[in-house]
Amino acid sequence: MFKLIITAIIQSALLAVAQYFMKVGMDRVVDYSMSWAFCRSFLNWQLGISLLLYIIAMIIYMFMLKSYSLSVVYPLTSISYIFTTLLAMALLGERVSLGGWLGILLIMLGVGLIGSMGK
Repeated sequence: MFKLIITAIIQSALLAVAQYFMKVGMDRVVDYSMSWAFCRSFLNWQLGISLLLYIIAMIIYMFMLKSYSLSVVYPLTSISYIFTTLLAMALLGERVSLGGWLGILLIMLGVGLIGSMGK
């Protein structure tokens, strides 16, 4: 189970970094219009990095599913909510409400419960 938790943390960290690059990349996309400039604006390196990280995270997720049950693996991916929130605060200057912190605490408690239940 320890191996699964470590793998889930790595996979969740990759998802969080992918989310960060997705946000930064989407901020560079021009406002919607039926133009080539709009389509080309999706071709920025931040969105490319985001896509690459999502692919790597998905491959790790598939390996996790190969060895463990879906009912254990899928909830563990919610660790990415915690990492994404911390990255948004640190790198984007976003603020988190008290309700947001309580939600993160509940996620952490849930992941702990699932992790302690075994395969």
